[in-house]
Amino acid sequence: MKKSILILINPISGISNKDRIRQLLKEKLNDSDLDYAVKFTGYPGHGTELSQEAAKKGFDAVIVAGGDGSVNEVARGLVNTNTALGIIPTGSGNGLAHFLHIPFNLGKAIENIKAFQIKKIDTFTLNENFGCNLAGVGFDAKVAVEFSKVKRRGFWSYFRIVLQEYLTYESQNYILEFDGKTIKRKALMVCFANSNQFGNNAVIAPDARTDDGLIDVCIISKVPLFEAPVMGTMLVSRLLNKTHYAEYFKTNEVILHKPAGVPLHIDGDPVDTENTIHVKVNPLSLNVIVP
Repeated sequence: MKKSILILINPISGISNKDRIRQLLKEKLNDSDLDYAVKFTGYPGHGTELSQEAAKKGFDAVIVAGGDGSVNEVARGLVNTNTALGIIPTGSGNGLAHFLHIPFNLGKAIENIKAFQIKKIDTFTLNENFGCNLAGVGFDAKVAVEFSKVKRRGFWSYFRIVLQEYLTYESQNYILEFDGKTIKRKALMVCFANSNQFGNNAVIAPDARTDDGLIDVCIISKVPLFEAPVMGTMLVSRLLNKTHYAEYFKTNEVILHKPAGVPLHIDGDPVDTENTIHVKVNPLSLNVIVP
């Protein structure tokens, strides 16, 4: 029996050629055992609406061609259902796709969908918001805010904003409550990592896993400017947990109190929320197609 899948394409995500994606879908899937339909998302939240509708209709999977924000939207509509999430990574960071070793070659990513191997992963909630990769407050969220304003996407636009913001962004005071403990820290940023990275193999939480029922809380201090290149190298070398500028905790639930005005992002997209943030893991709540 053929499997039914819905393929959603974010027309403004990342840098990939959307016409090329449609051409490859025809080449790879027209003679396959998958019945598929293609739709384009048209506005914020549209991916969630379409994926919820597909899950209710009993689709076997919803495939998203986009970045982490698009993946979040679609996964939000599929969490705690039998309908699987598939990813064709076309965004600027693609953190969850990197972590799950999903191919970045478009043809191979579609072949991965055809193989239809399923893995259950954790997701998390942050107050009333959904997340599947990572969230953060402070510097990384400020970068997300500024990146959301630029028209030219891609790695180098993101990298330029990181450099600009690092020169002026000031550390903030945070209070964290977890596992019966309360700690206070002054930090550049605090991240809540389900997978281990922002994307582009920038690994913020080397020991994070998506199937352990835990969130990795990463508290990152600001380093002197002359040490920043070393920290950058450790970030992409999966060694950030070896520096005294980074502190880590694993927990299934955490509350963070932040100063007013400090920005927040979830899966790379800026989010407005209260100054008290409650993060809770939803174990093995999402089916994902993986290699």
